[in-house]
Amino acid sequence: MLDENAEVVQAGEAEKTGAPAETPYMDEMCKGPWPSHAKELKRTRYPVMMYEEGTRQCYTQWGHGGMSSVPGLGSGAIARKSRRPDIISHSNLIRVLGNPGNFYTTKAFRKICALTDTYGDASLHVLTTNSNIEICGIMNDQQMKAVTAELNAMGYDVGSAGDAIRNIPDCMGPALCEYAAVDAPRLKYFMTKHYIDDIQYPRFPFKIKTKMAGCPNDCGKALLHGDIGIIGVFKDLPKVDDEKLSAWVEKGGNIERVCDTCPTDAMQWEGTRLAIDGERCIRCMYCINRVPAIKPGDDRGVAITVGGNMKGKYGPKKGKVVFPFIKAEAPDYKELVAAYGKICEVYDDHGKKKERVGDLMQRVGFDKFLEWCGVEVTTMHFSSPRRNTFYHWHVESEKGGTHE
Repeated sequence: MLDENAEVVQAGEAEKTGAPAETPYMDEMCKGPWPSHAKELKRTRYPVMMYEEGTRQCYTQWGHGGMSSVPGLGSGAIARKSRRPDIISHSNLIRVLGNPGNFYTTKAFRKICALTDTYGDASLHVLTTNSNIEICGIMNDQQMKAVTAELNAMGYDVGSAGDAIRNIPDCMGPALCEYAAVDAPRLKYFMTKHYIDDIQYPRFPFKIKTKMAGCPNDCGKALLHGDIGIIGVFKDLPKVDDEKLSAWVEKGGNIERVCDTCPTDAMQWEGTRLAIDGERCIRCMYCINRVPAIKPGDDRGVAITVGGNMKGKYGPKKGKVVFPFIKAEAPDYKELVAAYGKICEVYDDHGKKKERVGDLMQRVGFDKFLEWCGVEVTTMHFSSPRRNTFYHWHVESEKGGTHE
């Protein structure tokens, strides 16, 4: 993003701080014909000695950060503390709430790059685990206010930090995927606008990460990473196109193998048609993923899971189903808003400071949590909208039964 003379600036800044300008570890990473992040980093104003020392010591030179309190910015300003004040005293960043489906025009993205050239250190964190864009290396409050004003003028909000609802990442839904049971990008747009105050102004015991996936394949990792997960599901049976299925079988598709490896033995091939047992089928997407002639059913909505995280107080946890099926109907998504709001209310009322939603659930018990949410306990709460369907097989054994 900067010109080639930026590398000279790096050396000059290092000399001013008294830190050595030599970067042997980064230089090693710059070698070879392949693209090098170290080479690109040297072209920015990023304090490369922080990276060099972190590589040498095998430990980051940045300390734990937090929110940078800047009037008018809500929870968008993040403070990065430095363990090496001899290199750099501190560094801040601004989190830009990501677009639905992560769609950006080149014009908009070039403007964001220009902002980080002007106000930051010319480096970006692009599409973080919460689908944010982070403008890095902002040194003072005036710069943070200025970059936020320009982002707002472009139509972008900042936020997603502190004890607030974080940015809501989504999959690309029907824009890319034929399996999508709900329009995840449209739902993400609605949820962001509806909960923008709770995203920008912290009020909860701790952060709430909401993940969204358009179907039970859960490409958005809602079940594993989301304090609250919103997953597109369907209640009726998968739809089977008998004519297309017969053609697929004639070309070598191994429907018997698909039936044999169904996680709940819910399928049976009767020679000319496929029978699916509605009592056994858990709508796990296994057959849909394997056979082009099978699609999700038409009675669609979302399941809401609660309690997933990777760094909770008691270690990683998988989310549990709290609301097995809720209609997600545009434009107001009334049922979803009511259920999501109830979970946030329970967490706000009963969560301890710095206690994630899953840790609260583990502390009080799942049955008590369901009671607080006003949900009647059923066997569906002890299952999930997805089973581990990553079976392994050898391609040569399929003989035409795999997708092209």
